Order: sequence, then C-alpha cells, then structure tokens
Amino acid sequence: MTTRPTTTANPIQLRLPGQAAAPQGPIDPFMMYVMHHGFRRDLADFAASVPVTPVDDAGTWRALAQRWTMFAHALHHHHSGEDLELWPLLLERCDSTEQLVLQAMEAEHDQIDPLLEECEAGFTRMAAGADDQARAGLAEALRRAQTVLGDHLAHEENDAIAIVQRRISMADWQEFEEKMAKSLGLRETIRSGPLMTKGLTGADRDEVFTRMPTILRLLLTLGGPRFRRLDGRAFYYNPR
Repeated sequence: MTTRPTTTANPIQLRLPGQAAAPQGPIDPFMMYVMHHGFRRDLADFAASVPVTPVDDAGTWRALAQRWTMFAHALHHHHSGEDLELWPLLLERCDSTEQLVLQAMEAEHDQIDPLLEECEAGFTRMAAGADDQARAGLAEALRRAQTVLGDHLAHEENDAIAIVQRRISMADWQEFEEKMAKSLGLRETIRSGPLMTKGLTGADRDEVFTRMPTILRLLLTLGGPRFRRLDGRAFYYNPR
C-alpha cells in the first residue's frame, strides 16, 4: 500500500462514490479511500445477496462464507493497523480535542468487531445448511453492520483524516503504509487485494490505477482471475 512520491505541497485528493470527505493537506491517503470504497461496496453486496440467495444453494453459501472471510480479514487488517500504528503516532502530537476523535476511532472499531463476528457465524450456519429464519437473522445483522461501519468510515474521513493532514509528514505516512503492506504480505495481497478495486469504473478506476505503484497493480492483476471466480460464485444472485 505504498503511495507514489508526491511532488506538490497539497495533492488533489481522491473522491470516490460514497466517500464522505477528503480533507485537504500534504498527505495523499488515496489507498485509505480505496479501501473504504471496497468495504462499503462489499457490505452492500452482501446485504443485497443474502435475502435472495436460496437457502438450499449450499455451494453459493459456501462461496459467500469464504468471500466474507476475505472481507473481514481485510477490514481487520485495516483497523488493527490504524489502532497499532496510526492513532498512537497521532495521539503523541494532538491537542485534547483531536485526542477525543482518535479515541472515538478505536471505540468504534470495538463496536464493529462483534458485528463482524455475528455475521461470520451467520454465514457459517448458512453454509452448513440452515433455514429461512437464520438467513433473515444474517440479513438483519448485515444491515446493522452497514450502518455502524458506514458511520465510522464517514467519521474517519471527515475528522480523523483531517488530523492526519495537520499532524504528520509525508515520510510518516509512507512509513505507515509500508508497515501495512509488510504486515499484509505478498500472498494475501495477491489473494484479497483485488477486492480493493472491484466496482471502480471509468475515471475513478483510471485515477486510482494512475496513483497506484506499479508493483501493486501487478499483484492485483495476478490475483484478479481467482478473485473474480470466487466473487462471481458468491454473488451469483446479487441484484445490484
């Protein structure tokens, strides 16, 4: 997730569909916004697919469960990286008002985790052969997850990224992204990386791939075919 070097004091900030804000400043956190877009889109796809996927289509439920695990792993990696690396760095440099925002970020992560576990249990039940009632419970849990995660991402984009722009340097940001990339690893980047850019089209896709390092574009290309097979199987009934 390393960004390309920025040669302007205030780069043009990326704005993707559904994104709440893109605070101006010297940092170019475009991969943060790409990940957020991917999380929003994935949850919308799960929420749309679960109510219409036939209870007795075991193969699709197994694919949905596997696809959920990929999504949840990516989201956990994203949030744990912020909690372990980004927020502590910022807290050292913030005033008391800014500290409240960052403390809220961690608290919101703690609210999201139980919802993800509830959804995972629901997908596991459905893959094992559950019933209409279990599917309805999973659909309801996904709707709650959409709301809670959506509110958190908007809060982060509006307020936490504004603190990033005020308080850290480009070198700090690049070091953070390098740590995130290293902790994810090459194999997992190839496997799950394509979920980041799924659904981007036209000018949005062009802009993201222009900013993306060449090596990351290559890894997404390598992982693309396998990802699309799983994604297509999982969301076979997706009406979106």
